[in-house]
Amino acid sequence: MKKITTIATLVLLSLTCFGQVSNGLLTGLSAIAGMRDRFPIEKLYLQFDKPHYMHGDTMRFKAYLMNGDFLMPSTRSGILYITMNNDANRVMKQVSVPLVSGMGWGNVALDDIRSGNYTLRAFTNWMLNFGDDYIVKKTIYIAPLNSGTTLVTAAYKLENNGNKDKVNVGLQLSALNGEPLRLKDMRLKLGTKYRWLYNDKVNTGMDGRMHINFNIADKTETKNLYIKVQQEGKGVDTTTFTIPVDLNRPENTDIQFMPEGGNMVAGIPIKIAFKAISEDGKGATVNGKVLNHKQQEVAQFQSVHKGMGNFELIPQEGDAYTAKITLPDNTILSYPLPTVKATGTTLKVTSKSNDSLEITLSATPDLLNKPAGYYLIGETRGMVCYSTLISFNGPTIKKTIAKDLFPAGIAHFTLFNSTNQPLNERMFYIDHKEVLQVTIGANQPQYTIRDSVAVTIAVKDRNGKPVRGNFSLAVTDDSQVLTDSTGDNLVSHLLLTTDLKGNIEEPAWYFEKTSPDRVAALDNLLLTQGWIGYDWKAIFNPTIQKPQHQAEAEFVVQGKLTNVLNNPLKHIPITLLQKQPTVAMETQTNDDGLFVFKNKNLFPTDSSYYLVQVRHKNGDNRDFNVGLEIDVPNVPVFAAPQERVIPWYFNTDSTLLNNTSIKMAEQKAEADYKGEGNMLKEVEIKSTKIIPDSHNLNGPGQSDISLNEADMNKEKSRTLYELLLHKFPDFHAESNVGPYYLGRDKIVFFFDGVYSWASLAPLDVLMDWFSATDIKGIEIMKTDPYTYNYYTAIRRPWTRGVAFLEITTYQGVGPFIRHKAGRYVYKPIALTFPKAFYSPKYTVKTSTLGIGTDLRSTIYWEPDIVTDKEGKATVSFYSADKPADYSLILEGTDLKGGFSYSRQKIKIIPTATAPK
Repeated sequence: MKKITTIATLVLLSLTCFGQVSNGLLTGLSAIAGMRDRFPIEKLYLQFDKPHYMHGDTMRFKAYLMNGDFLMPSTRSGILYITMNNDANRVMKQVSVPLVSGMGWGNVALDDIRSGNYTLRAFTNWMLNFGDDYIVKKTIYIAPLNSGTTLVTAAYKLENNGNKDKVNVGLQLSALNGEPLRLKDMRLKLGTKYRWLYNDKVNTGMDGRMHINFNIADKTETKNLYIKVQQEGKGVDTTTFTIPVDLNRPENTDIQFMPEGGNMVAGIPIKIAFKAISEDGKGATVNGKVLNHKQQEVAQFQSVHKGMGNFELIPQEGDAYTAKITLPDNTILSYPLPTVKATGTTLKVTSKSNDSLEITLSATPDLLNKPAGYYLIGETRGMVCYSTLISFNGPTIKKTIAKDLFPAGIAHFTLFNSTNQPLNERMFYIDHKEVLQVTIGANQPQYTIRDSVAVTIAVKDRNGKPVRGNFSLAVTDDSQVLTDSTGDNLVSHLLLTTDLKGNIEEPAWYFEKTSPDRVAALDNLLLTQGWIGYDWKAIFNPTIQKPQHQAEAEFVVQGKLTNVLNNPLKHIPITLLQKQPTVAMETQTNDDGLFVFKNKNLFPTDSSYYLVQVRHKNGDNRDFNVGLEIDVPNVPVFAAPQERVIPWYFNTDSTLLNNTSIKMAEQKAEADYKGEGNMLKEVEIKSTKIIPDSHNLNGPGQSDISLNEADMNKEKSRTLYELLLHKFPDFHAESNVGPYYLGRDKIVFFFDGVYSWASLAPLDVLMDWFSATDIKGIEIMKTDPYTYNYYTAIRRPWTRGVAFLEITTYQGVGPFIRHKAGRYVYKPIALTFPKAFYSPKYTVKTSTLGIGTDLRSTIYWEPDIVTDKEGKATVSFYSADKPADYSLILEGTDLKGGFSYSRQKIKIIPTATAPK
């Protein structure tokens, strides 16, 4: 708290001593303060119990929502949203989580979505004001739990063939148990985003392998090159496997050169950072030299970490520089350096000592002794921590700045001219070594299976004083869960990744004290990475008034009532009804026509629906011509990830294979005590069901497959897309907007007897708009007796490969989106409350069920560990039935701006008393 007080006092002094500063500096300081008041930043981090999951698992998480400035728990937002999008960028799961003092935890059951890759995003409504900058994004893949799953291993070899590249592809297909898929007929397609390049039938060998060769022209869009493989034949698994083709050609390595402060100015020494990126988007190891226009060598360079490094140069006016880089395969590439400016300023930041920074500002002779001055601002997380006027009376000005003026994290320095235009910018990391010191101590050096494990947690600050705080602990089996020690954690996330744009490889590595090059590598990262923060144009733009998205402190149902002229209706009674649990509330609109329902009983679950209805003044509930609007949280449609998503079944790590073994499937079927959910049983769908009010062109019950109201009631709030995906394993979409297929049959949709093309709404919108609660039944016609009338209805000749879906809705108005006047049925995003992690207790180290029954991958999960006044807490759990190393990962905060990340390992060994 002492440092926070110091920073706040400095900012206050900067803003009150206006008589001593120029108008430009005054404007800059007040503009930054105003932006921070209007748009305070929230930073969010989620700790998960493990990085990967299986179908039927429960995903557990702890959310930490912090104020962006002092990194203390945020009380601005009380609701967190989590969405999971599939490969087609459709939302397949969404929940909301209540937050108390910036923290919350919950569970997401994964037994109702398919296996595959998902992009998880977590955010508050307030965070949407900042675009994607502060939204948590994580790729999670969910492995299936059956023995028939196919795994794909691929290798690529690139050869030059004249003006084309020849690619040799080797694929091997196998089952989860390692058995190859021998002598199988496979349909193999190779294509880009826009066209197929190869389409042929290929057979696997006795080892499950197959090979193809193809040429790629220079113009081919190789970034989106992929292979689709599908088994052909009767009674086979026709699942389509998508395999990314990452060629990673050396000649397509990209390298960018970024001068410190932004510009290369003639005659001024400059540090130039570079970042080399391979075709697969990862950092590339390079070395090279810089040549001037006379082909004379003026500098040499070599990457230090993940393709990044720097070198120094004194650029000369009128000269042009070229970098020649050498790749590991001895490929040599040439890249131009930025243009040298004849006039301008530069900004250099170095660490002078453990306690201070040195700022070096330089200007060309034509800018010296000018009446119009400059000013320098240093900020961290939107807080101005340093400011000073700059007057170039000489070519170079040096400023020594105490590091204690800045909190730990990225300091951002900007040099402005008198008209508030930013001229130079530089990021520099301030390390106060303030991360909380955590000790995780086990009560014995190693344990046996089904042993009682007691762990003592001790937390201290950097001065050795005990810390009270809130922490979360995940314990996982290393033989089943592959944890990444260099991935993002609470410390690296709050201090580094949330302030930088773009992908950062191995962010936690920069905080590993055992990495000798980490300080230099971290500075290279800040020299080459984009900055997330308030945009200067927005800061100095007075037209920005209010945020578009409001913070939600708690769950409420609110809206507005208007007449036909869109004028607010005052003091009109409004009722809210809910069936399960039963809730009945009434309120009135205010002078602006606004109303709000707020009650602790308003707890939205998966099955919650609220009927909001206008009451007529004479007491009845009949509809009349009014406009009733409900403020529905706007869960945005996020753009699909730019980076390529790697399918879970592609080149899978052996640890993940172990976790998806048949033994795990057997355990899932019998071990209900885990509390991780059960496998779904196969649903038998019969075609004899009669759908009331159906417009089936063949007559009642005349379909191949039908789902009735009872089936719909079991599907709760699933959208039509989610419902079909859940009920029919062979349902899939070719893209985010369709077309849609059942197996190989293309689907044609009818709603209440109306062809979907009659709707102005696109089909993908209808798929997300209608939910199981809107639908009475679904009938599928895909064989000859039932499809003829539908072909006639759409005026197309009969052909194979089409399935017709007749969807009967309760409204009965076809594929049209309507609300009834004066009433609104509101389905909110369900709130999830945490379920206690069930940890079995064993009185003896033997099992009456037989050894191998308890094969937990998450051994223990506790999201709410509170240390006492001595900074200590104790947790205990029992080991499982498999000898292995366990990883213990603890993260948390002292609720005062301090936080920690710590990992420890314990060993589980066999026991002589355990049955064999």
